[in-house]
Amino acid sequence: MARREWSEQEEETLLENLMSPVDVGIWQNENGCFIPASFVVLETQMRASFPHGGITKFHIETKMKYWKATCFRLQDMLRISGFGWIENENRLAVENEVNRQFRNMRDMQFPMFN
Repeated sequence: MARREWSEQEEETLLENLMSPVDVGIWQNENGCFIPASFVVLETQMRASFPHGGITKFHIETKMKYWKATCFRLQDMLRISGFGWIENENRLAVENEVNRQFRNMRDMQFPMFN
C-alpha cells in the first residue's frame, strides 16, 4: 500500500479523537495498547470529519506507530549531550558540534510534541 500523506488538519483531528475510545472504555488490552475496536471507532470519526479522505484503520495504525517511534527518537536525542528542546517553538535545539546526521533536525518542528 502506498504511503499516505496526512494534512495538518487530519493529524490534529486524529490526535483530538484519540480520547474517544478511552471515553467509551474500549481502548486497551492487558498490555495497555489500543485494541482493534478502538481503530474502528477512530476510522468512523475520521471518515465523518473527512468523508473523501480515504483514511482507513491501516492509515491510523501506521500514523500512530510513526508518532510513537518519533516520540521515542526525540526522547533518546534529548538524553544525549548537544540536544535540547525549544519549548515555545516545539523543536530540537542542536549544537553545532553534534554529528552531521542530526544537523538537519535543527530546523525541524514537531508541533504535536508539547
